[in-house]
Amino acid sequence: MLRVNIEKHLPDFSLRVTFEAHNEFLVLFGPSGAGKSLTLGSIAGLVRPDAGKIQLDDHLLFRHPDVFVPIHRRGIGVVFQGYALFPHMTVAQNVAYGLRYMQGRGARVMDMLHRLHLDELAHRYPHQLSGGQQQRVALGRALIVKPSLLLLDEPFSALDMAVRERLQADIVQIQRDLQLTVMVITHNLDDAFVLGDKLAVLKDGAILQLGAIGEVYNSPATAAVAEILGVSNIWRGKVASSAEDGVDIQWGNCRVRSQPAPVSVGEAVTFYIRPEDVKVIRPQRPIAPALRANMFDARITHFSHRGGTVVMTVVAPELPAPVHLRFPQRGYRGLNLREGGAVQVSLRMDAVRILPPG
Repeated sequence: MLRVNIEKHLPDFSLRVTFEAHNEFLVLFGPSGAGKSLTLGSIAGLVRPDAGKIQLDDHLLFRHPDVFVPIHRRGIGVVFQGYALFPHMTVAQNVAYGLRYMQGRGARVMDMLHRLHLDELAHRYPHQLSGGQQQRVALGRALIVKPSLLLLDEPFSALDMAVRERLQADIVQIQRDLQLTVMVITHNLDDAFVLGDKLAVLKDGAILQLGAIGEVYNSPATAAVAEILGVSNIWRGKVASSAEDGVDIQWGNCRVRSQPAPVSVGEAVTFYIRPEDVKVIRPQRPIAPALRANMFDARITHFSHRGGTVVMTVVAPELPAPVHLRFPQRGYRGLNLREGGAVQVSLRMDAVRILPPG
């Protein structure tokens, strides 16, 4: 069990975080400068907080002002973003480094190399390895000491998709086999979903929301959390009507129907829809019930391809703000979507959500 309750004050930034994690993946997610690396450094023993306490199982790692256990005595494995391998050591020597004072460590090292598919690379040096292989070596070096906690700093940022997916699967299996608590820093929401059990959303040194990853993703507590999680369609409106089957929101000169919510007529609300839930209506095809409530004739103002995804922005005379869409490349093949072109879109009624007040 990892328990963290710390403060760290810098000239232009203050970190105040409190959380727990136990035999699970905890993902720290947020923009650059949110405090993720400062949190990781404090837990690892690279940074000394100004107040609070850090405890791992029964071991007190930090307590202001009298306890500060150094990094090499914390029983924590750390994999840094740049791998930090020793260039003059082979793969086997890098992995064995944490056991350098232990007799008969060879069998343990070979077992770790086998677990991470590094057997045939044992005698190579870091410059002879790919990025994914270097990451595996760094992971093996962190795990060889049998840590109670594993800290991963952007573990997949430099890897291509195929290597990323293989390494993700291996890390998930290792966590299950060893029953580790793993804390991960990432900017990539896909990585968070693959690894994460719990998600902590950080901004400006504070945790804005912490909970099961699906719960946080589907029910952001504030507009700030929704925006950090990739929601680009966040708007303000006023409740026109509210019933058990849905809420009508007056948004500029139009009305948008949303899921039911505990709101009152006349109440000002913030509501949102994810770009992937805005749909293009296909001509001459039946329209699903969820798409009928919020349909608009629009014009495409921006259209771009990003990997296997299309990102599109549309405007409509009755809409007070642009609407952003995101969909797979093959999603609307044959519709001749292009900048300046006309298109009919729908804000899926079952995907329009009203944020909690505050």
